[in-house]
Amino acid sequence: MDDHRDPETGENESWPDQPDPELAAKALTVNKFARGCFIGFITLFIIAWIGFITYFVNEANDAKEAENWPTTQGEVLETRITSHTSTDNSSHSGSGGSNTTYKPRVLYRYSVEGETLENHIVQMMTSYDSRSQAQKVLDRYPIGSAVRVYYKEEEPSKSLLEPGISAESQLVITIFTYIPFGLLFIVALFWGVKKMKSSF
Repeated sequence: MDDHRDPETGENESWPDQPDPELAAKALTVNKFARGCFIGFITLFIIAWIGFITYFVNEANDAKEAENWPTTQGEVLETRITSHTSTDNSSHSGSGGSNTTYKPRVLYRYSVEGETLENHIVQMMTSYDSRSQAQKVLDRYPIGSAVRVYYKEEEPSKSLLEPGISAESQLVITIFTYIPFGLLFIVALFWGVKKMKSSF
């Protein structure tokens, strides 16, 4: 602190240190940068979330509306099971865990207005936790057998054999739709309350 002598009493007076304008400006710049990064992250998250939800909701709607799509006869050409393994590294033991899902693929050929098309979708957005469950689906479609193919009238290359989606897929869509929305609502509410308190 700076010492100043009172001209009348001759005693020293202590004055508080004045804030350094340069340091204050740097702190303000850092604060603005951090706020900008946070807003940018939230914006990117919202854009990605909207894109994700839009895509899967559209796919789910198509799957549900497929019951009303036109149909044609197709022929099964090939069947197989594909698997996907996801790894969870959040285990406290450090070893992590893994989860494998299985998807039946039935390659079938069909014709729409003279155009020959092929697809492998049995049911949209559906996979199974065990290979035996996926195999049961394939057992319904022997190679060389005739199948009823549902196709989208304005996009005939989009087709499937079984309309609708599984209960698990519907649950995933519901979770990813409403939970992020709820979190954003809570954040917005907290921010609004904080702004109101600071205005008093």
